[in-house]
Amino acid sequence: MTGAVRVSFCATNLNTVDRLATSIASIDRIGAALGVPYEVVVADGPSTDGARAWLEAHARTAQGFRLVPHGERSRGYGRRRAFDASSGTTIVPFDTSIEYSDFYAELLQAYLHLATDRLFFSEICAASRRSIMDVGGWRDLVGGEDIDLYVRLIRRFGVLAYPTARRESQSHSLGAFERQMRYVTGSALSRLRRIYVVQRDQIIGANYRVHDLMRFSPRKGTGQRVARWGFFSLAYVGSRFQALKPFEFGRSNYLLFREALLESMERGDYREMGLSSAPPQLLLTEDEFAYLRVSSARWSHWESVTPPMVGPK
Repeated sequence: MTGAVRVSFCATNLNTVDRLATSIASIDRIGAALGVPYEVVVADGPSTDGARAWLEAHARTAQGFRLVPHGERSRGYGRRRAFDASSGTTIVPFDTSIEYSDFYAELLQAYLHLATDRLFFSEICAASRRSIMDVGGWRDLVGGEDIDLYVRLIRRFGVLAYPTARRESQSHSLGAFERQMRYVTGSALSRLRRIYVVQRDQIIGANYRVHDLMRFSPRKGTGQRVARWGFFSLAYVGSRFQALKPFEFGRSNYLLFREALLESMERGDYREMGLSSAPPQLLLTEDEFAYLRVSSARWSHWESVTPPMVGPK
């Protein structure tokens, strides 16, 4: 990655007015601390909670801020629209429901200094514009859009992993289900359909098989497991009739993604950044721990090293 550096912070948004101002303010603090030109680009779907009005007002007064309005309820579509409207040599995706720690300015500065096309993974990620374009960018997936892209970037360019386990920059009070439900209006049937579409697209993005999804829920009762198996099977069949297909990398992309991060941490790639911060640690949910214990041959090694490479989320 060569030439003049410019950073584009890109997000997709829908119905996050209660968190939007603090999230954008935290991104501006990080951007101002980088010492290079930066912009903030937010693609907003049909927000109905006042988020669109806030973003429109902000776009009129804030320098270096761009709003990309659209009418879709797809995170992958929003990611792609924000990326297409951006101009940076380095793209930093962010989540408008999270207020990020100022600490990430230090990490991003060090990453920019390396001038690498590797994906940078932390609680906030970064990648070169060239690398994203080279692998085809975000696809129009309702769910699983980031892992769908990140695995392609890792396989083509590699990854530099430095998760910091900083809880203030992770979305704990707004889980994945609640985030997706902000995209839904109308009846219970609309909510059920959204759950199905999200699961279907996560299967496409992460290249899941039904047994992968069942391993994420090993502690359920027999009746619940049968119901989940039926739902996952329906979503899997539906995924095979979509125009977008999974990128075939053998195992699930989720497993390839997590193993690549842990391998980077074990190699000590983060030391290239020349920082004196604590060693990296990846926080995972209980379901993720359960899945990796069964699915990854090297997991027992990674879970037992000192200092710990992983911790509970």
